[in-house]
Amino acid sequence: MIINRRQFLKTSAFLGGSLLLDKLRGPAAVAANELATHPDKIIMQLDWKYNAQFAGVLLADYYNLYKSSGLAVEIRPGETAMIVTNQVAKNPGIIGCGEQDIIMNAQIAGQPIKAIATMFQNSPLGLMSMPNSQIYDLQDLIGKRVGMEGESYSIMQMAMGYDNIPSHEIKIILVSGEEKHDLLLRGEVDAVQCYIVDEPIGFAAKTGITPNIIKFSDYGYDAYVQVIFAHNELLQYHPEIVQKFLEVTFAGWRLALDDVEKAAKIIVNNYAEPGGEYDDLDYQIASLKQVANYVTGGLTDKNLGKINSDRWQSMAAKFEKYGIINDVPLFSNSVDDRFIN
Repeated sequence: MIINRRQFLKTSAFLGGSLLLDKLRGPAAVAANELATHPDKIIMQLDWKYNAQFAGVLLADYYNLYKSSGLAVEIRPGETAMIVTNQVAKNPGIIGCGEQDIIMNAQIAGQPIKAIATMFQNSPLGLMSMPNSQIYDLQDLIGKRVGMEGESYSIMQMAMGYDNIPSHEIKIILVSGEEKHDLLLRGEVDAVQCYIVDEPIGFAAKTGITPNIIKFSDYGYDAYVQVIFAHNELLQYHPEIVQKFLEVTFAGWRLALDDVEKAAKIIVNNYAEPGGEYDDLDYQIASLKQVANYVTGGLTDKNLGKINSDRWQSMAAKFEKYGIINDVPLFSNSVDDRFIN
């Protein structure tokens, strides 16, 4: 059985729970001592490979903004089997990023972490279909087949509920990330789940076909993604470090958004894995242009990164309704919002 990356992260974070915390008390204590001795040394653990989705962090590093502010920040790319919430839970010196529901599941399982800001104001999760399919919205999918990965099945159901489409009217098929594009090309499904800032661009580059896109954010899916989160000990004992880190990170984002092509070139030349999927300047320019819309999300420049408490809790309630999380923590237990005004 193939488990997609998002499903693996969610399941492991939830099941890790108290057992993980018991196992990590020793290492966490050592890490806490290291933090007390060198609070300016921070690891930024990304949840995926270096690419345009992390442009702000990477440009802050490239231009030595962290160093200039007195921080020694090491940026680490994510790996398929990595559980970023676990990494942060066992080491207060690590700051991570991830999706709202994954962070909340880790919190519900007992991990001592809180969200502190968000890089994306909206989720780029959506669907893509072939251009000749005449599929432009969810209503066009009635009677058709949609390939979804893992627990994203529930997100599809959430979107259908928002659009008043009975669950039996669209056939949802569980697929793996490895096979879904081939299934779409062969016509075995009519649409597949995608990450809008990335996959449709890569699909077009590989096949020469520009797919139609449906955004789940148009159907009530208001989740925050690329949410930055930290260990409670870092927040309690070194809030000034967190403040400085966030200020520099969003300064990096402003630089990236001011000159997308230059930022993409920096990422490709200095961070993307040579010969890898993101070692493509046109791809990264197109991706960063999409990313820019999600980072700003209609906010003013000074409010980049802000998490709205009402929206966070409203989305948490939707997660619970559709079984994505099994509880709704208080906002104050889930988010430390004092750093972004």
